[in-house]
Amino acid sequence: MQAWLSAVTDPQATGFDLPGWLEGPLQAFFPYKGVVLGHGELVAGQLKVTHMLASGHEADYLQQIAKTFELSQRGSLQWWFANRQPFFIDPKNPPPYASAFEIEEIETFALRNVAGHGVLNVKANAGTYFGFAGVKTPLSPWHLEALRLLAPVLNDLFLSHIAQTEKSAMSIEGSSVAIGELTPREKDIVRHLVGGMSNKAIAQTLGISEKTVRNQLAGIYAHLAVRGRSELIVLLK
Repeated sequence: MQAWLSAVTDPQATGFDLPGWLEGPLQAFFPYKGVVLGHGELVAGQLKVTHMLASGHEADYLQQIAKTFELSQRGSLQWWFANRQPFFIDPKNPPPYASAFEIEEIETFALRNVAGHGVLNVKANAGTYFGFAGVKTPLSPWHLEALRLLAPVLNDLFLSHIAQTEKSAMSIEGSSVAIGELTPREKDIVRHLVGGMSNKAIAQTLGISEKTVRNQLAGIYAHLAVRGRSELIVLLK
């Protein structure tokens, strides 16, 4: 109970950091190895992921996640859209709705036990989805009940994170500094940085190494003639 109370009250703190919360209070309440948060829309059986945030996953796994795909490719996600109930997958004894593609993915990237849930806006045919990998055994009804409790909290936090990131993006694009001369990848990194994300969180979200983020930031700082993160944020806000 204490872990749950910490998980739901921490977001109310000043200076809340979503990636930090995922790896701190949330992980203490619901132990896992990696998590992917996605927001997208379903059109004619095809799912388009518009926003994604990840924690605890290797870059090679994140890089292979398609941003647009047929829903039928991922049977568990298709089942979730139809039933709007939390689920878990034990690759040694998978549920009938888990697709061969998903099982192969779980085994290839050593994701182990996977659990998922989310919040669906039926009228808009869009929603947020949260997939946890490396969920500790034994899998039980507790995991499903925990996901029911977590879904609305995660949904609110993720949507707020998206809104803040987009606000930062608008601020950056409207800035008079030479942001237009940056590459698309450099702009992505700057948007996430101004949105409050750490180098590690940026790397996991973009599916690149933390070293790449550091190297890109060094080039950005030099290009914009700032000495570091704090000066860059002040310059762009």
